[in-house]
Amino acid sequence: MSQQAFGSGVNPSKRRGWFEDFDFGTSGVWILILVAAVIVLPPFFFLVKSSFSVPLPGFRTEYGIANYTRVIGLSGLGLWSVTIAFALGSSILAIFLGFSVAWFVARTNVPFRQAVYVGAFLSLAAPLIVKGIGWILLLGPNNGLINVWLRNTFGITGVPIELFSMGGMIFIEGMLWTPIAFLLALPPLTAMDPSLEEAASMSGARWWQTMMRVTLPLARPSILAVMLLSFIRTLESFEVPLLIGIPGGITTVTTALYRSIHSGFLPRYGDASAYAVLLMGAVALPLFWYYKLTKESGRYATVTGKGFRPSRIDLGWGKWPAGVYILLIPISLAAPLIIMLWASFLPIYTSPSVDDFAKLSFKNYTALWYREDTHAGLYNSLAVGIISATVVSCLTLLMAWMVVRRKERSRWGIDVLCSLPLIFPGIVLGIAILVQFLNWRFIPIYGTIWILVFAFLVRFLPYGMRFNYSGIISISKELEESARMCGAGTLRILRSVVLPLAMPAVIATWIYVFMYAVRDLSAAVLLSGPKNAIISIVILDLWNNGEVPQLAAMSILIAGGVTILGVIFMKLSMRHGFKA
Repeated sequence: MSQQAFGSGVNPSKRRGWFEDFDFGTSGVWILILVAAVIVLPPFFFLVKSSFSVPLPGFRTEYGIANYTRVIGLSGLGLWSVTIAFALGSSILAIFLGFSVAWFVARTNVPFRQAVYVGAFLSLAAPLIVKGIGWILLLGPNNGLINVWLRNTFGITGVPIELFSMGGMIFIEGMLWTPIAFLLALPPLTAMDPSLEEAASMSGARWWQTMMRVTLPLARPSILAVMLLSFIRTLESFEVPLLIGIPGGITTVTTALYRSIHSGFLPRYGDASAYAVLLMGAVALPLFWYYKLTKESGRYATVTGKGFRPSRIDLGWGKWPAGVYILLIPISLAAPLIIMLWASFLPIYTSPSVDDFAKLSFKNYTALWYREDTHAGLYNSLAVGIISATVVSCLTLLMAWMVVRRKERSRWGIDVLCSLPLIFPGIVLGIAILVQFLNWRFIPIYGTIWILVFAFLVRFLPYGMRFNYSGIISISKELEESARMCGAGTLRILRSVVLPLAMPAVIATWIYVFMYAVRDLSAAVLLSGPKNAIISIVILDLWNNGEVPQLAAMSILIAGGVTILGVIFMKLSMRHGFKA
């Protein structure tokens, strides 16, 4: 690499400013540790402080455990048993469906493999609240399409499928998590040495015996790890308990926390904070177990230095029934969106019938452009998504570069601090930041989009670090050393060498954060108000007001826009990861 590449033969030190000459060494590590600490630790501190702040008459407070004793006394063990049962049932269903579909896709000649892979990725793009409402339109007790069809076809009285129940919650949450379980299960099953299964087949084992006696035991660590992760994420689930649990009289910890703020004359911040701290502790325990399990996964390696050529089990005539089975992933995405599309053309939502074709029109889509809340929601979502994604991508690229390239032990403090938000469920993070900026009134961002930007910065720091860490670690240090020998400063190296080579990871980070920021509900629901509501909050308000047709029109537009980003994200993942 010549000097011309960095300055056309002119001594670069004469043209660089002091910032480009800054070493970013030990002092840079401590600066980034301080930045990460200022971002991550205050929400945790104020949340814990609020949970011990007991309100007294006359606007006075004292510190004690009264908030904890009150919320435990109000809910008892019932609330936690319901929450754990919901999380456990949902994660088991998601693991069973996700791993079984992944096994068919990775290890057999089942058809429709690519459709399943595409459907799983696009499912990540569709907002959870949109899919949840779509399932209600399908399985609702009164006008739900499937329940109406069952009553009319078989003469069933009452409600054939009771959606607003624990079973309904588990089914919907399990279906929402199945695509993620599938994507997490696919890499280890794809990479597994097929000679082990071939040996079982040559010994006379049928394909299902091979799966039970060879594949599943070898995949047990992956299954347990994904199940733990699924349990953690369903434990903190908010959308399904809100949309399906509350109408059915079923309360989980997340909805109890939400009601502490949104019910009654005054928000009960102490109760909400106590619920949040307890839920954070409940999430931290299995999360620690998850990391311990994945850390020891090397003991179960089945891919060795010996080359192997992947082969697929021939299912014979059974491949077509199996092909229909694996289509449950794209169908679980398509079915809610199709019913939402139908509802978006109706003046008043009713269960689909032939007579309604004459009523179809684009009036709901037109009406959206005359709604101020729609315009504000779209603008706020785009602004929050773009700013959050840009800040997270840039900041975590610099942090990941320091963690990979520096030798000081203190550099791992950056990674530890950036990983801490993983123990914050979305709604817990919302109440933590709400309490933080109610105390920090000297920073006037409460009620603005900037409080949402800060929330998503905290929420997505761990994911940005993981994306960019993988991108930086794949870049040889020799390229940066060559640039430095040519006279380039640290900032020039970051801009001209590291950033271009790490661009796939940076873009993946940006798209991931943007996709999730514009559709997030759990972290935003407690931080949004009249002036900073994002599109997921607007959709929830429309649902609460019974404006289903316009809600459906907005949902289709949002799902379509975010799906385009989902396709881009899928192509990046396929280019740098695996293919079905």
